[in-house]
Amino acid sequence: MTAVYLPEVGFRPAGVRLVRPVNTSDGPRTLTLTDLIATPQGTDLAYYLTGLKGDEGDEPRKETVAVRRGGEQRVVTHGTFLLKGAHQRVVPRRINSTKVIPPWTGQVEVAVGIAGVGEFHVDAQLSPFGPGTATPRRDVNATATIEGIGVTVRGVGAAREETAIEIEAVVPEGECCAGIGGYGGHRLGPTALSLTDESGRVYLERWQEPDGRYDHQALALFQPVHPGARELELTVPYIYVEEQVTTEAVDLPVTSPLDVRLGRYGIRLLGTSLVPGNAHARSPRLREPALGVDVDLGGWHGDRRLLWPGPALIDGDFCNLGFRTQPGMDMRQPEPARRIEIFGSRAPAGRTLAFRRPLVQVRGPWTFRIPLA
Repeated sequence: MTAVYLPEVGFRPAGVRLVRPVNTSDGPRTLTLTDLIATPQGTDLAYYLTGLKGDEGDEPRKETVAVRRGGEQRVVTHGTFLLKGAHQRVVPRRINSTKVIPPWTGQVEVAVGIAGVGEFHVDAQLSPFGPGTATPRRDVNATATIEGIGVTVRGVGAAREETAIEIEAVVPEGECCAGIGGYGGHRLGPTALSLTDESGRVYLERWQEPDGRYDHQALALFQPVHPGARELELTVPYIYVEEQVTTEAVDLPVTSPLDVRLGRYGIRLLGTSLVPGNAHARSPRLREPALGVDVDLGGWHGDRRLLWPGPALIDGDFCNLGFRTQPGMDMRQPEPARRIEIFGSRAPAGRTLAFRRPLVQVRGPWTFRIPLA
């Protein structure tokens, strides 16, 4: 089944979609349904709430979303979520569900029930979409491998509004992908993906706000390609991984430089010290004393470098600890930590220290040629 590119959504197989936004109110609160996409793979639904008091986000809310037609009902989602942004009186919500609803066209009813907020019912119009109404996806399925990491370009959609490229990374066993291009998906400047065509025209990658989750897949968006372009070249500069390794425990305090192994990497613990709490700090954690650890992570090890040694284990336990690195981690252009401060009542009095699951930047580039014609 041919997939198509839907701007602001991604690649989807042919299905039905909301014709236009609709809204309804329950008391002072208004729900506006902005999108509904139903395909054989699942259902995408987006809405936003207004007229909130501001305190609705304090606790999880039960939510049920269903689509009805005639006497038939299909539940899209049923669970709990936090009304993030309620203090700003506006809450956007996007749902990606694997629940499949029939390809109904014409009028349907969409019911959204949120405990303690309201019951909302809107009449929505759905119409078909597919290769005849949206940009078809061109399958690429090209793979390049560096440092055991395979990066694959799955497909491209050259739409009028933007160019979308679907990318996937497969990392070796014992590693977890923590970002494509930028750490956690924060791609900007030197960590952005680059796209050019055969005439040397450059298409800038569009910034997308990451959702905070690690993901081995990415949908990169670029400026629209020139109508005369016949081939694109995509470059992925970096991949980020967490490696499932742990240092041996060392005795505290560390009073002179100490060499330890962290999986394949040799690192140096330069020393530890007590960091006094800041009584005026806004964060309660920063008001507590902390354990400061100065480190030398060793720079590039071939095409890999440690950005930080990972969460600490104090006396073999990672619970109830917080962390801060210096320099602070700029996820768009990360640099290796030189100092880690470990917060939590156990940290200053700890007897042993270890680190596990280091964050590693892997240098490419992974380069692909993508035919358009």
